[in-house]
Amino acid sequence: MVSKSQKEHEASCRLVFLQRPHGAPRGLLMHYALYKIAQRPSHGYELLQDIESRTEGAWRPGAGSIYPMLKKMVDERLITDEPSGKGKVDHRTYHITKKGLEHVRMAKGFFANFGQRWGSMRRIFIEMLEPQDVGKFLVDGSKTQFQIAQEAVESKMGDLAPSDARFILKEYALNLERQLDWANSTLNKVGEERIRPVQTIRKTKERLSK
Repeated sequence: MVSKSQKEHEASCRLVFLQRPHGAPRGLLMHYALYKIAQRPSHGYELLQDIESRTEGAWRPGAGSIYPMLKKMVDERLITDEPSGKGKVDHRTYHITKKGLEHVRMAKGFFANFGQRWGSMRRIFIEMLEPQDVGKFLVDGSKTQFQIAQEAVESKMGDLAPSDARFILKEYALNLERQLDWANSTLNKVGEERIRPVQTIRKTKERLSK
């Protein structure tokens, strides 16, 4: 007979990837730190504060992670360090190098295709997903995906040409329409009425095309 504590442990294991992450993909810390230093010279503590603030505390790399990594990047000549502390505390300001800028440029290409790379792993996560967790996975996942899409477009809107912005939003509207078509079709299969007419998104798409 399975004990209550064992059941709770199994449930915890199933939901571990559905909860807020306290870590991040390997290598992301280095890429992000390099990206921020390329924008302006920074202290290690500033980088830690920035990450915690932007992730609302979900990702909190410690000093034991950031400073050895910064030293390694100095050794690899991706950045340079400039001592700026007085007294016992040695604050260092980090500056990007030409080699570091090239690394940032290459990393941007990798992260631009991150969604596709993540999508290729979906069957592994679906295989591990229990039926009782599908609701949380679907609802929370779709909310997060929408928030990412919205923030990505709005934060870069000023740097996008109007024609590019229109194309992106049209493609996104088409994807939403396909998702809604699937959801309504599946609702029909389980004997439920449509929750929202597809024409609503079609009208939105037509308005964006003008």
